[in-house]
Amino acid sequence: MTLQGNTIYCLDANFIIDLLNGMDNAILVYEEIKNAPLAITAITSVALFEILRGKEQDQDKIRAFSELRRKLEVLPFGEREAEEASEIEKKIDQNRLPKLGIDDLLIGATAKTNEAILVSNDSHFQRIDGLQLKNY
Repeated sequence: MTLQGNTIYCLDANFIIDLLNGMDNAILVYEEIKNAPLAITAITSVALFEILRGKEQDQDKIRAFSELRRKLEVLPFGEREAEEASEIEKKIDQNRLPKLGIDDLLIGATAKTNEAILVSNDSHFQRIDGLQLKNY
């Protein structure tokens, strides 16, 4: 999926957290991609909500996340993404690679199904064949 012919960058939770914490690498990547269509998976959206509502009390970070959130399309997790997640898991098992956590499996499948570039610094996403990654 692309919006108006542009590549979508799908932001992983670790990227958003590092961006809100002012990590230099995350800031540099955000500056590079901020004018492109940005997205977040429904899975990541729930995880970030849990983090912000339970552990994060820094009002500046909560406000910054709210501003960023307005720019993000939410990529849903539906039937196509579920089928892709199943195929990814089968290939990982066939190749005898370490399993992915369920959240990461669903996030990777969503990004891949929507032809989005996943922005993350988690190397385990490299186990997903055909997933476009932008590491920071």
